[in-house]
Amino acid sequence: MKMNRKKSLLLATAALLAAVSIPVFGASDSNGTENGSDAAAANDSTVTTAEAKPPVTKTPVKATQLVAENDSYQLYTDGKEGQVRVVSKKTGQEWFSAPPVDSTMPPNNLKFIESPFTIKYTSGKSVESTYPSKAKAAITMAQIDNGVRFDYDMAEIGISLALEYTLTADGFRVNVPFDSVKENGTVRLSTLEVLPFIEAGEPGTDGAIFVPDGSGALMDFKPVRPNTFDGYSEYVYGGDYAFQSNIVEKVVKIKDELIAKPPSEQIALPVFGTYSKDKKGVLGIITSGDADAKINATPAGIRNINLYRAGVEFLYRNSDIIFVGNSGDIPLIQRGLIPGDRTIEFKLLENEDANYVGLAKSYRSYLTEEKGLQPSESDGSVLQLTLFGGGIEDKIVGSKFIKMTTFEQAKSIVDDLLAEGITKLEVTYDGWNDGGKYGDQPDHFPAESALGGNKELEKLAAYLKEKGIKLYLRANYVKESTTSDGVSKSKDAIRGLNNEATKVYKPWYDNNQMSDQAYYMMKPQRVFDKHVSKEADDFADLGVSGVLLEYMGSTLYSDQQPNPPFMRSQTIGVWQQSLDLMKQTTGGSAVEYGFAYTLGHTDNIQNAPIDSSHFVYMDETIPFYQIALHGLIPYSADPYNLQDDPRVHKLRLLEYGAMPSFELAYNDPADLKRTPFDWLLSGEWSDWSSQTVATYKEIEGVLGSLADQEIVDHATVQRNVYRTTYADGTKITVNYNRKAVTVDGQSIDAYGYSVEKGGNGQ
Repeated sequence: MKMNRKKSLLLATAALLAAVSIPVFGASDSNGTENGSDAAAANDSTVTTAEAKPPVTKTPVKATQLVAENDSYQLYTDGKEGQVRVVSKKTGQEWFSAPPVDSTMPPNNLKFIESPFTIKYTSGKSVESTYPSKAKAAITMAQIDNGVRFDYDMAEIGISLALEYTLTADGFRVNVPFDSVKENGTVRLSTLEVLPFIEAGEPGTDGAIFVPDGSGALMDFKPVRPNTFDGYSEYVYGGDYAFQSNIVEKVVKIKDELIAKPPSEQIALPVFGTYSKDKKGVLGIITSGDADAKINATPAGIRNINLYRAGVEFLYRNSDIIFVGNSGDIPLIQRGLIPGDRTIEFKLLENEDANYVGLAKSYRSYLTEEKGLQPSESDGSVLQLTLFGGGIEDKIVGSKFIKMTTFEQAKSIVDDLLAEGITKLEVTYDGWNDGGKYGDQPDHFPAESALGGNKELEKLAAYLKEKGIKLYLRANYVKESTTSDGVSKSKDAIRGLNNEATKVYKPWYDNNQMSDQAYYMMKPQRVFDKHVSKEADDFADLGVSGVLLEYMGSTLYSDQQPNPPFMRSQTIGVWQQSLDLMKQTTGGSAVEYGFAYTLGHTDNIQNAPIDSSHFVYMDETIPFYQIALHGLIPYSADPYNLQDDPRVHKLRLLEYGAMPSFELAYNDPADLKRTPFDWLLSGEWSDWSSQTVATYKEIEGVLGSLADQEIVDHATVQRNVYRTTYADGTKITVNYNRKAVTVDGQSIDAYGYSVEKGGNGQ
């Protein structure tokens, strides 16, 4: 079986960082390994961080001035620096923008913790950071509707801005109006981190930081933690390809010396949170400015501050390194500020909701009640089958089209599945277009003649529709090969700060250095105007059920062309417009990974995140993404046939409520060796037909009746044993251990599971 090399390298990197033995899937998390970071911390005698201390005298509560209240909460402030405190009128519970801390803490650290924001700025050389008291800011307070506004004039560096706090029905909102951000001199604002110490946790308390890394990850408030010099700081929706420093480990002039960043999961949801278990919690949702933001999470001990903390860092300018002749590397920063208000909604939780399940449910409520997301009409219990048509192999002389699955052969595969009683099926066709995968894209039509052309594709679409099977065609308008005949470098490719077309190289799996396979990222508005809008009717004419818009759910970037640059927030608008158009013309739209801005604009999420990056400072992988979305929109995971260990993958599907997917081809994938399509070496239909049928029937037998159900609980039952509970009472317990375990008097085999039916299934 072909190994998923990206995942293998990711896990090897995590293992190296954690300095532990990782026999199966990662460090101490839901993946079911038997050696985790908890054990590593306990066994490593060199581990030193902040340890829990006896009770100490805390700084007094400064936010005592009542400035607003509604039916649920009261908002207090210090009336001076901008600290706030929110109090529940029902229970008296308090939430602090900066918690009371050890009163003997060094004054500079104390001022840093109590600051409502920190900024990074530059005067053209290095990037520096400061906060209001350090910058000797002049601060004024004014009452606003249902809240208060603080204006900060940091004349010392020539930057001013304002923070507005307002109460909401289930918490409060902090907003940074864009018109309040002023630069009065040569200093340029780079980033702004808002409320960096909100509800920060002390080591040794029963709580954690939640970050949306992949499906979700937790950093527990451990009393002892391995040394680390940095914390979590990742871009919401991934890095911006217009800036090389976002994408590569270190920017250098020579392509062959570039090193890609280690493989990791991306942030799909613009959220973060902290909680003290069964006491209180807070979920932060970026409602404005999410396109240009980072989620930060910092372990206790860094900067000699004995607190676990998390927050949002908004980007007002990106920077990059360019090379001009032999002058060496030159740092550049965006000329103008990235426009737009920056807003975070804080949802306040108490008691049994103060845990990661409660945080996820709160975000789900936000999606349904405030964003209007409604349950999809699609049946989430379908088998997701991707078929690979083919692609062009470049040879020393000329080229050759490698034919992997013709449209007639696709019908044969479907007939085999129907004969086995599998009628709940959705087919996604990749490499069907002119020239196949990486062919003449972003031009897709006509369908590749070697596979049967438009005529045979129409027949396939009609046949599948007759059988009640949806057919999605995968279309790539975003990341195009530099060899594609459909790309004009000068007109189509986005540009960086040096005004040159940005070229992206695919890294080798084994060393993360760059291969010769290169791509251009396409100008978003031109993509829509010249390609998406013109081909939508062509898809509809084929009679397909929808279009999977490749990369639009997993990639976001800007275009730094001058006069004016095209911002990431604008790209979001184009991607949403594209999804809506395809849905309107063909009946459906699908994406991969499923960044939050696609929710409500797509019917289907493929390759949804079901793992985290296993950073050394994280302790557990959780299904936050799934708790928030299950029953609202169908999602499936990475192809089953491309996994390192199908046993573990099957358990993860059952634990996370994800239906299986397969990516297959009719002909022998050996023909794909030494081509850009060699990811599919474990994908021949004849090899996988029986396992496809058996795997789907097994998982559908468990999850089929739960497709429209909400996940209401997820918990660790024992070490490497996890339980997922659905709204109808069904409980699925999975055992990732290499030996059988006993749970509630029932034995569960190694790499096995048990199902306790609820509702009508009892």
